[in-house]
Amino acid sequence: MAYLENIYEKFKEVYTKDQPKYIPKWIASWSYQDKKQTNYEGDLPQDFYHFGGPSDLYNWFQWQFSAQRPDYFSDPQLESWHKMARSFDKKIFDENGWEFPADEVYDRVIGRNNIQDYRLSHLYPVPDRYKVRKVLDFGAGFGRQANLWAQLNDDLTFVAMDAIPKSYCLQHFYYNQTNYQVHEYVEDPENFRIDMGAKGIFHLPTWRTDLLPDNSFDMVLCVQVLPELGGKLVKHMIEVFHRILKPGGALYLRDNDEAWKPGYKMDLNEYLPDHGFDLEFRAHVVNKEDIMGMPRIWRKQDPKVMASRVRSQKQKLRDLAWEADAISQGRLRKLYKKFF
Repeated sequence: MAYLENIYEKFKEVYTKDQPKYIPKWIASWSYQDKKQTNYEGDLPQDFYHFGGPSDLYNWFQWQFSAQRPDYFSDPQLESWHKMARSFDKKIFDENGWEFPADEVYDRVIGRNNIQDYRLSHLYPVPDRYKVRKVLDFGAGFGRQANLWAQLNDDLTFVAMDAIPKSYCLQHFYYNQTNYQVHEYVEDPENFRIDMGAKGIFHLPTWRTDLLPDNSFDMVLCVQVLPELGGKLVKHMIEVFHRILKPGGALYLRDNDEAWKPGYKMDLNEYLPDHGFDLEFRAHVVNKEDIMGMPRIWRKQDPKVMASRVRSQKQKLRDLAWEADAISQGRLRKLYKKFF
């Protein structure tokens, strides 16, 4: 489908229709934004609950361009990714008559964010059963993760969720700039289905987690999102992530961890292990100096992996036999050989 000019009206219409059945207040609010009451300066979007059209994307970019992100990866091989990400966004700017910044300005913020998240989520070899082909981007901002994910994968099922109107509408616009077919919930909610066997981008609001199929996703992306939400929503989404991820599926987080939690006050580092997740990777970095945010990968516990970490009953009996033989100075083994 193509970009819907009336995406904001469609979103409001569906919100009103879905509210009685699917939308408790806590599932469609952004705790951090609501508490701050949009008292911002500069080019930061002043109101995330309304959408003024594609030009809002330009404003969002201008806000980002005023910042700078640490260059965690200096690998020259990643320059091709910089060019790829930059070209994609520059094409959007050119088509809308917006002035694109100098390459170094783009690369130091949005380009770096895109590359760091994609590289970190593919940091090291994994068994083929954990290869990432089915992705959920939760709280997707303006949709930037789709930039490299869509360009670097030929057969990807990419699902994105959000409940904030401006973000949701910007994501819809941004996803329609990719070469992937976009399946949009608010266009036809009654017939919307996520086909996990199909290449494409499936876009739906946070309150329809019931449409996410069980044990189907290889990775969930949550970048600078969970700490800004209320505790009830975070707990709900952790349950959802556990339900929809395959055994061993990855939950990729990059945020300020325990250093900044304006929304909830819970400790995810304690909560996740108690709810079926195993910490696989945690970068040993200085936050905001080496990289913006603490990258971590949690995995939904895979029963086969967990079982392989402990001794079986047969191994335990064998160990006891070896210990008993050692205590007897080898006499048990001699008796065994003599009679058996």
